[in-house]
Amino acid sequence: MNDDNIIRVRLDPKNPSKGKTNWEKVKEMTEEEIEKAAETDSDCLPLSQQELSEFRPISVHSSIS
Repeated sequence: MNDDNIIRVRLDPKNPSKGKTNWEKVKEMTEEEIEKAAETDSDCLPLSQQELSEFRPISVHSSIS
């Protein structure tokens, strides 16, 4: 990976991002329409059953200080 291609962003909790998702449109979509849209998104293709089967659960432990 090359650092020239990475954009670092610091989120401001006092000014949260609103995003660009049209949630009303998403709520109106059927599961089939959502799947079709996901399959055509080359930036984030859905994982295959084979890829999903390779995932392993992890445990996250955090300490309270």
